[in-house]
Amino acid sequence: MMAKAATAILALWMVATAAAGAAAAHEGAVGQVRSCSRVERNGARTLCHEIVVSAPREAVWALFSTSEGLSTWIAPYVALDLRIGGLWEASYRVGAHAGDAANIRNRVLSYAPGRMLSIQVERAPPGFPHADLVAGTWSVIELQDEGSGATRVRVSGMGYGAGDGFDELYAFFERGNAWTLEQLQARVLNGPTDWSVVSAPASERGQ
Repeated sequence: MMAKAATAILALWMVATAAAGAAAAHEGAVGQVRSCSRVERNGARTLCHEIVVSAPREAVWALFSTSEGLSTWIAPYVALDLRIGGLWEASYRVGAHAGDAANIRNRVLSYAPGRMLSIQVERAPPGFPHADLVAGTWSVIELQDEGSGATRVRVSGMGYGAGDGFDELYAFFERGNAWTLEQLQARVLNGPTDWSVVSAPASERGQ
């Protein structure tokens, strides 16, 4: 199922994206997910969402760049080897372990400590639709100081080509990435997720 492959990251894997007018009205507001998607000059599509959270950049970076931080909000099992070529492995299943066949696997492409992390899908779970296409996409997570202890988090997805398959992936991660940023906001406000009682709706998980 496509839903099982969305992470996170982003993976790292969002329903409540505001309508265009509402998003513009709340641009830059703390806690509001905003769409920043665009079409590049070469015609390529960049899927983009951002949010400003009330936490310093160093704290937000720890939530994205460590296994311990990620497992408090993005998925119950996350193991991240933060190095170029390192593995980001995750599962939405409580009790998952390293190497499980259904785990989502991403590779670290690059990072700038405290500021940026980029990952690419290496393996989608069994049965994930368009697994061959999603393997050609990648995500860039950027953090920017906003002052007064706030941080702007931007997640950009790239590599979306033309055709029905890419259209389906784009629509899926458009929902999923917005949901992921909402989960980040909830983590900042409410603390670690209790995975024994919380489960992400299958159709709302992000890359």
